[in-house]
Formats: sequence, C-alpha cells, structure tokens
Amino acid sequence: MPATSDTKRVSILAVPTMSTGTPINGLYETLALGESILGEKRPEAPDLFQVEIVGLERGIFAGACGLPLQVHRGVAEVARTDIVIIPSMFFSEEGWVKGQQPEIVDWLQRQHAEGADLCTACAGALLLAETGLLDGRETTTHWAFAETFRRNFPQVRLRLEELLIVGGPRGEFVMSGAASSWQDLILYVIARHVSPRAAQTLGKFLLYQWNTPSQVPFMPFTPQTDHGDGVIRAVQEALDADVRLGLTVDELADRTGLARATFNRRFARATGHAPIDYLQRLRVEKAKALLEETTQPIEEIGWQVGYEEPAAFRRLFRKVTRLTPGEYRRKFRLIRVDRTPRAGEAAASA
Repeated sequence: MPATSDTKRVSILAVPTMSTGTPINGLYETLALGESILGEKRPEAPDLFQVEIVGLERGIFAGACGLPLQVHRGVAEVARTDIVIIPSMFFSEEGWVKGQQPEIVDWLQRQHAEGADLCTACAGALLLAETGLLDGRETTTHWAFAETFRRNFPQVRLRLEELLIVGGPRGEFVMSGAASSWQDLILYVIARHVSPRAAQTLGKFLLYQWNTPSQVPFMPFTPQTDHGDGVIRAVQEALDADVRLGLTVDELADRTGLARATFNRRFARATGHAPIDYLQRLRVEKAKALLEETTQPIEEIGWQVGYEEPAAFRRLFRKVTRLTPGEYRRKFRLIRVDRTPRAGEAAASA
C-alpha cells in the first residue's frame, strides 16, 4: 500500500565498505515485518512505516565484511524522509577520518532542517557528529571508538555508560551504544511512533532485550598506559603484578618518592583516573573475571581482590558496574557445554 500522511518514512543508511549487514538487515526486517507480527495490518489501514535502504547511489555493494548490501535509492533521490537511521560501521585501526562522506553529511543536515529524526547505532554516531548537529550535546557509541571519537569531536560530550540517549529540542537525535543496541534503538522508535505496547509486543516476539539500563556492565576497564610518564607506568605495572591488589594508595605513592598530593595529580593526569578510583576499577575487573569463570562464593571473590568486608565489596561492585555481583554472574558467566550424551542418546548409539 502506498504511504499516506500517517506513514513514517524510514531511511536506513548504508555506506559501501563501511556499513555492516546485520544491523541494516535487522532494522529493515523489524520494521518491514512489524505490522504482521503485531497483527495490526488491515486492508484499509496505512502502513506504519515505509522503509528503504539509502546510500550514495542505488545498487548492490559490498559491506564492511564483504557481504552484499542492497541500496534501494541514492540520497540525492530522497528529498524528504521522516526518520534516518545510521547503523554500525567499521573503519581502519587508525581511527575515524573526517570528510570521507561529504554528500551524506550534507544530506543529513538537510533532512534535519526538514524535521527528520536522526538516529544512530554504534559507530553511526561518528558520522552524525560530522554534521556539527551534536556540538555541545551528548551522545553514546561503542566504547571501542571512544578515543577516535574524542579526538575528532571534542565538542561533543561522550557518555559511554549510557545505552540510549535522546537529545535535541524536539528529541530528534536518538543514539544507541554498542553493536546490538540497534534493537533498543528500533524498539524506542516503534514506541515513539506507534505505541509502547507495540514495541513491547514486538520485542517479546523477536526476543529483543529492551530497556537495558546501561552499557557499563559490558565495558572492560582498559586503562591508559601510553601516556609517557615512566614513574606512573611503573606504578601501573606494580598493580598488575599484585595478585590480591592489596596495595594502598599511600604505598603506591611511597614507591614513587613523590608527595601524596603530587602523586595523585600526576597519576590522574597520566591515566585519567584518581589512584583510588583506578585501584577500585582494577579490583572490580578482576572480580568480574572470577565471577564469570569460577563458582567461588562472592565473599571469597571479594577477599581475593582486597576486600575483607563483603558488604564493602558488594557496594563497590554495584557502584562501578551498576549490577550486584550476583546479577553480574547470572548475566555473564561462561557457558558450560555438556558433551556427555544424555541417556536416550547413549542408548541409541549403543
């Protein structure tokens, strides 16, 4: 059925050799199949969404991993759309290079001026940031892209702990975090433009994990080490070698021969963290590994990372990860693969 004034036009952006197929196909199929899944399609009713994949020009192109991506229309053919979604992209290890997609950046700016919502998932936030529309605002993306994002767009406030951020005067910027967060993004779009109940129903049917509160539990602690301060680097190495992480900040400062205040300033300047915060995050990171890989009691794990008082360990763990140790273990413990045949299978093979 052709689009009506009630139909939202959705343009999913595909950039040859950069865009990844899974989120593009997932976004497209979620919207395209949504009405039949929801059971809301009636012969006389308008489509909820008219969805297409757009790019520099129409055709079939290789995506980031070599799989083909079909672009239905070039951006020059799309004078007006209601919702633009920029999914995940890959780029070289050197980081994001600005200025590679001027036509797309201009098109995004024009669509925003015409009133379109601009949505991103994962690295899509980098392309949106090129428009300048996020200057002075907050956004989120995959934590692996934090360094290149901040280097290229220091005027945008990066909030990696957030899974979904909505910004702009009319809430027209909707940005989600790492890889599979496109599922949270599309359910938010459906909730906004159809209804929260529709989004919940679709999420249940497709088994999408909606309303994940934060990216924090998924993010590893990867401290800065190439800062050039040899004294602080030696302290970091001492912490790495401290199996129980029992060193105190005073002991660390004593090792350097620096006054405590001088040590604190120098450590924070080099690593981006105060010494006590750095030490706590290391302890939590080790505790996360133990929770994932072992069945040890939580109290014992707390002791192993330097906490004799279980309550103190639990408070710190929740402060850093936004989950209790028990919640973290249930969510992230390693899958146990049982290779022992069940009774029926053993009998059948005898």
